[in-house]
Amino acid sequence: MAEIYPAEQFSCQPPVNLEADDDAAKFINSPIPHFYELVHRAEPVTLSILNNINIATPHGLMFEAARHLIAESYHNASMVEIPLREVTSILANGVVSAPATASVEAPALLALGPWSWVYHHWLLEILPRLWVLDEFPEFSDIPIIVPGDMTGFQTDSLTALGIKEDQLLPFDGSNWQFDRLIVPSFLAPCGHSRRQIQWLRKKLFSSFDIEQNETGKRRLYISRQDATRRRLLNEDDIENYLHNLGFETVLPGELSLKDQLLLFNEAEMICGTSGSGMTNHVFAPPQASLIEMQPDSYINRAHWFSSNACGQSYAFAIGSSESDHHDYHLPLEKLESALKSLLHDGF
Repeated sequence: MAEIYPAEQFSCQPPVNLEADDDAAKFINSPIPHFYELVHRAEPVTLSILNNINIATPHGLMFEAARHLIAESYHNASMVEIPLREVTSILANGVVSAPATASVEAPALLALGPWSWVYHHWLLEILPRLWVLDEFPEFSDIPIIVPGDMTGFQTDSLTALGIKEDQLLPFDGSNWQFDRLIVPSFLAPCGHSRRQIQWLRKKLFSSFDIEQNETGKRRLYISRQDATRRRLLNEDDIENYLHNLGFETVLPGELSLKDQLLLFNEAEMICGTSGSGMTNHVFAPPQASLIEMQPDSYINRAHWFSSNACGQSYAFAIGSSESDHHDYHLPLEKLESALKSLLHDGF
């Protein structure tokens, strides 16, 4: 394993409403990684070239010849336990110990990992693995292992980066053996980094020929009405309230990747429930503000960290979970309080 870029850290501003909000302790003490800290660190960016390696399960976990899990399949030994829990039944059925369903003799580059099919993980973890093509152009023509059944945002992003379709090697989630596997680490191992977000913005804005705005004027409400988890149960009331303040409702999943960049590049303020749609804040101007609504049963600080990496202001509003899927109800006054903390000049 060779270190290509050093570790990186940045200071975080607390949410603007942290001191005044009754739910501050919930936000700070949530057990969901990453934990609350005012200095956020990403580990060094590395490149590994591995011989006789298997990848298996839909998460694309890597296993040595002795069938030992490689911790860097997802950040490190601690964090890889999270996707591992989701595939224990698959592994218990002997998928790794059984003969490989495919063998690849030629060198191949890994652009795969846990939850690759999720917009957030694809944009911030998987796609930036292609930093390796900038540093090592000799890898530009080798096969790239990608998720099977790719979605529009995945194909759009790869096309934007100049990756040819005949270069892709779609992985079916079974058990493949590789004679030689090139494994670039995530661009922000174990966290988030400015390097990671700047790489993503530079690559995609440039590819789509979009000029990056310093400020925006649009207020966007990001709906999860098309989701199956973390749904806002009183969304009609919240949506009507926000519409009266000039917010427009957006379902990012209905837009092409380019149209999502164009839209969020014009954002002044973004409000929505934690989820992949909110990840688009990384395409908003540095002076934009983010209001993230979350259920008290699943408070994830990922977008607080990434908004700090972007230089954006952040506030939270925490509601009461009412289902095993973290569907929740948010009192209107909590959202109003979060908005007031950001809109110093009034509504």
